[in-house]
Amino acid sequence: MSQKQPTWYEQQMIKDMMGLFGGKAIRGITSSFRSPKLYIGKTGILSMAGDLEAFIDKENRRALIITDAFTKKFASKVTESLEYCEVVYRIYSNIEPEVPLINIEEGVKICEEFKPTAIIAIGGGSVMDAAKVIMLKYEKPETNLYMLLPLGSPLGLRKKIRYLVAIPTTSGTGSEVTNAAVLTDTNRTPYKKFEITWPELVPDIAILDTDFVEDMPPFLTKGTGLDALAHAVGSYVSNWGTPLVDALNLTAIKETVKYLPRAYKYGKGDIEARSHMQMAATLAGLGFGNSLPGIDHSLGHSFGKIFNVHHGLAVGLFLPYSIGFQAKVTDRWKDLCPIFGVELGNKDRDTLFKDFLGALNNFIHSIDGPTCVKDLNEPTINKDEYMDKIALLAEYAEDDAVSLLSYRPMTVSLYKKIFEYAWDGKNIDF
Repeated sequence: MSQKQPTWYEQQMIKDMMGLFGGKAIRGITSSFRSPKLYIGKTGILSMAGDLEAFIDKENRRALIITDAFTKKFASKVTESLEYCEVVYRIYSNIEPEVPLINIEEGVKICEEFKPTAIIAIGGGSVMDAAKVIMLKYEKPETNLYMLLPLGSPLGLRKKIRYLVAIPTTSGTGSEVTNAAVLTDTNRTPYKKFEITWPELVPDIAILDTDFVEDMPPFLTKGTGLDALAHAVGSYVSNWGTPLVDALNLTAIKETVKYLPRAYKYGKGDIEARSHMQMAATLAGLGFGNSLPGIDHSLGHSFGKIFNVHHGLAVGLFLPYSIGFQAKVTDRWKDLCPIFGVELGNKDRDTLFKDFLGALNNFIHSIDGPTCVKDLNEPTINKDEYMDKIALLAEYAEDDAVSLLSYRPMTVSLYKKIFEYAWDGKNIDF
């Protein structure tokens, strides 16, 4: 995995062909829906351990618990139930944010030594994504992560790892229910995020328990909540929805609009809001995971990695621009107006969209989220440095997997223009 190479979705031939998949006839042929078993509430951990006990012979019950340095503290909430169900376990807690490839290599080595039959990821998106790819490379070490085209034949995973379990400690990434993982290619300068999407990476069990999310600080609540909002809105406005996916995304948006401000303001003091945001994140994960996110994610992946901005803040910042760009060719955003308190009335289209965009921006501002780069303060970005890097930002965004299936075809020059507009919050007019 140390060899520098482009991903499959950076190949020009792939870019030229993928536009065909935007047609509804093709999508009807390729549509599917994937989801793990969901355990919700305080009995989820014991139910999961009971599954391991029931379906894996005692001599083979070995669980590798994967965390980062912060979420390692949650392992004890799981190990008691594992011990009760006679599951031997080991903890690997070195996962770093946005998962450099070295983490995958370390995790695979531990698997080769310990030979787990279950992997339990306890953490945010980085931990859950790492667990997915560690499982993949442990079972199929010959797999080239850069060329894992999601339409290929099954790899035949689950021969060694019988259960992949995801326990989110944030409410936003949706990784607990998706077939996607985002890693950092440390062989590029500057580092670049790259995405892996594969059907067999969907966890087998996901556990939603507010014990794991109640202590999130305000910044993390805001960032991950904006990530959930971007997932659901970007997916809904895209051209890849189905009635099932649309229902999930609409509910996720409603839940986020109602409960994210409360969760941000009151934190642990409002467990109801925590619980609803946990569900909103999972619903949004099921929504975009069974369709695709908007180009706010290609913009955010590029911007976040180059300027070291939290993923959720980055995609939330670019969400209004993503919608503005797609609104030139779709009216699906109109369905979201009532959720944000915008009355349809007899307004002309331009006025209605202006009102909707204003309401969306106001919502993001209500939780102290930025909607233009110059207003970002975590971190603060110098205008000259930003403008100097716009060409690289646009290149990385156009080479992102999300760009392939944009409702409007994307180019480097279009991305560059969006980044320019995003500096001071200019509405998309092209």
